[in-house]
Amino acid sequence: MESGRLLEPEFSTLTSICDAILPPDHPTWRETVPERAAAVLAQLPNADDVAQLRQLLRLLESPVASLAIAGRPKAFASMSRLEREASLRAMARHRLNPIRGAFQALKRLTTLLYYADADPQGRNPTWTSLGYPGPVLEPPDTAKSIRPLLADKDLVLDCDVVVVGSGAGGGVVAGELAAAGRDVVVVEKGSYYNEADFNQLEWEALRKRYLYSGLLSSSDQAVGVIAGSCLGGGTVVNYTTSFRTPDRLRQEWARLGGLGFLTGEEYSRSLDAVCERLGVNVDHNRPGTREALMARGLEALGWHVGRMPRNVQGCTQDDACGYCGFGCTRGAKRSTLKTYLQQAFEDGARMLVDCTVDRVVIENGRATGVAAVTRGGQRVTVRARRVVVSAGAIETAALLLRSGVDGPVGENLRLHPVTAVWGQFEEEVRPWTGTIQALYSDQFADLDDGYGLKFETTGIHPLFMTYATAWAGGREFDQAMARLPHMSPIGILLRDRYGGRVTVNRAGAPVVHYRVSTYDQGHIRRGVEGAARVLQAAGAKEITSSQSEPVALGPEGASSIEDWLRRVDRVGYGPNQTAYFSWHQMGTCRMGSSRATSVVGETGEAHTVKDLYVADGSLFPSASGVNPMITIAALAHRVARGIEAGLS
Repeated sequence: MESGRLLEPEFSTLTSICDAILPPDHPTWRETVPERAAAVLAQLPNADDVAQLRQLLRLLESPVASLAIAGRPKAFASMSRLEREASLRAMARHRLNPIRGAFQALKRLTTLLYYADADPQGRNPTWTSLGYPGPVLEPPDTAKSIRPLLADKDLVLDCDVVVVGSGAGGGVVAGELAAAGRDVVVVEKGSYYNEADFNQLEWEALRKRYLYSGLLSSSDQAVGVIAGSCLGGGTVVNYTTSFRTPDRLRQEWARLGGLGFLTGEEYSRSLDAVCERLGVNVDHNRPGTREALMARGLEALGWHVGRMPRNVQGCTQDDACGYCGFGCTRGAKRSTLKTYLQQAFEDGARMLVDCTVDRVVIENGRATGVAAVTRGGQRVTVRARRVVVSAGAIETAALLLRSGVDGPVGENLRLHPVTAVWGQFEEEVRPWTGTIQALYSDQFADLDDGYGLKFETTGIHPLFMTYATAWAGGREFDQAMARLPHMSPIGILLRDRYGGRVTVNRAGAPVVHYRVSTYDQGHIRRGVEGAARVLQAAGAKEITSSQSEPVALGPEGASSIEDWLRRVDRVGYGPNQTAYFSWHQMGTCRMGSSRATSVVGETGEAHTVKDLYVADGSLFPSASGVNPMITIAALAHRVARGIEAGLS
């Protein structure tokens, strides 16, 4: 089916859906949602996703198809509002996951545009009823200290090393090699932003600084995939959490991949080097109200509470710090942009932004450069002695697949799926405020042979609450959103034992295939119960899950955690039953000694293509179980040192 802009009948059905999902408030604002939603759909990178949604919109206008999809033998646009709400509830609970997934995709897009988008003045009329202030700081007039190459015409560049991507992996590789005197070219898909651009607007930040505007998901819409896409990559927009690679994981990976270096001093020195350069410390852990509530509950139960290591310097840890996931307005975050990339630029590295690499150029079994295209359509060829791909586990796998690299490319994907349990408190929490992440708990980190989960919490703004809040009707959803100032979540970060894969579609765009396994769902259930107990011990008056149906523990819902958990179980932990997100993507170009089970060897060089290296989270032999930035940076540090030795 033709993809792109909606036809009039499709737009009419979309308008009817938006009308049913949203509350009948702020008419001028809500009436613009269908047009804004259609514009977002027209820009999605995967034409197949758009085509499927367009097909659904058409089918809903067929009485026969509408009966199967939404439970009513009536064209959707001709239904009353109450009938449309009932039909959407039926879709949310449908026995077929594709129908549930389609509903969730439409619900998320509609509600985020209503509650999280802003007008040209940076305001949203719903924020007053949510008690949400929007931005609290004006961006400073900070000059940009890196000057990317201007690619206003086709370019051919020559260098020692071309690095694709600039985050925790690519940024470190570029910095290390430029410092060693190598001629480095960095090619970044995203744009270049600094503090002057960080205006604390949630949806704008997602659109501009995250991969595919933050709208990438697994192929069945069950897991939202969130990754940075700008100069500096995820290190610009992440939550500053800086765990070293756990010793137990180093030993496991050494056994799993035949990677003996991981347990030795060489890798420890790489960890030390990147932690020092990125400014990792435990001196910026002052908990805001949200963090203090989690700690209160954990301590009341006698459970583990830990101080989060963070890569910040001079972080004020005040109300504005909860906006750090949009970019640190105060410039306290020690991202690769402010450290490795800045130094690389000063050492002569050239940087291209808004430039997407189509393929790695491979000649006679050897990587000789990359072919890319700018956002303006100019072709760029970079010829290099070494090619390093550090585009993240999703984009790295897609690039290598487009380039015809042999081996298990795209396999062994791990996502660290995250869901949350929410507590509503009598006191005002204002969960968008305070240190972005200051504390954590490893109480359930080892439920089975090193597999389990972490408890973490983070700043919550309207957009992510729309994703996690169950929809049962427009008015009910609005009432749930209005609780935002009194809500405090506990995130459940799963170390997933079983994973998925990345493929590419006909256009070469990545497709993420992933489901939370039955085994891993068991650990999610343990985490949901544990988080509820923490929130109850902290004094929450009502507790809710992040599921497709509203499930509450008190005051008018379940009366005990046991009863509540039975109701949560009935909704389920499967695809589009529980809301999942992934901030960490790993494993698609595994490092290991075996060509049958890995893509690259212990130096990061591909088994099947000489002079082609990988340096990002796709190297991981299994899920790390901890926020992966420091592990990625340390592996990249080692890869860079090996490349430098080989070039000498």
